[in-house]
Amino acid sequence: MRNGLMLLLFLSMLGGCEKLASKPASPDEITKVIDALRAAGCTGLQELDVEADEYEVGGVLCNDGKSYDMKLDKSFNVISKREDRL
Repeated sequence: MRNGLMLLLFLSMLGGCEKLASKPASPDEITKVIDALRAAGCTGLQELDVEADEYEVGGVLCNDGKSYDMKLDKSFNVISKREDRL
């Protein structure tokens, strides 16, 4: 009985965690993300995660020579740009 309750509690906690589950980007999404990054003066990316409400892009190299982690909304607008500090 106790194990069943623990499992139920665990599964109910996972139900609200869409942010934990990313999916692979489709070829169309990859193309649109790259186009949006180019429009922002950036190229090259090392990582792309598709989340429920945004795209998270890591290791983006921009014209200023710095690397950034960026977030794009589902319309491919840059909504966050944070310098990658290694």
